[in-house]
Amino acid sequence: MSGLQFFDPYYRQIPNRLSEKTKKELLKLAYEKDAFVNTGYNISFFKYPSKLQKFAPYGVGQMLKVIEKDSKIHKDNGRTNEYDGTYMPRNIVINYPLTDNSSNTNWYDDEKNLVTTTEYDKHAAILNTGGCYHNVEYKEGDDERIVFQLCFEESLEEVWDLWNTQKYRCF
Repeated sequence: MSGLQFFDPYYRQIPNRLSEKTKKELLKLAYEKDAFVNTGYNISFFKYPSKLQKFAPYGVGQMLKVIEKDSKIHKDNGRTNEYDGTYMPRNIVINYPLTDNSSNTNWYDDEKNLVTTTEYDKHAAILNTGGCYHNVEYKEGDDERIVFQLCFEESLEEVWDLWNTQKYRCF
């Protein structure tokens, strides 16, 4: 199986294989009152990732929402959710846009110079969020951006190999 676009070590674009039914179920959870909390990067995490694990055939499920401009340039770190205790590895994530505004992800070198941009165009992507600096493009007036993520400790190559197994791609 091949990806749609590669820009190693930053990301690999892949087909978005979430079913419409799964997407609707995830968005229903996302639109619950007070479902998200801002983490300080102008990116909000879903408060109760334990509710998302039934949608995660591998890795740890999480949703992110962006409704504020100027997300900070950062590398992700694994973290324990303070609301339900779920540990979320953040080395590599598979990012599935749920809303029409999938907003681009910008990638930077170690000096924080822009190197490339992931343009989703309704596709998904395997992102090296723990190994590379990045932020989310979002301008005032943009529609909210909500994504479902499968989070992993493994390397980009290991997650790529996992995604390429037939069993994994069918969910």
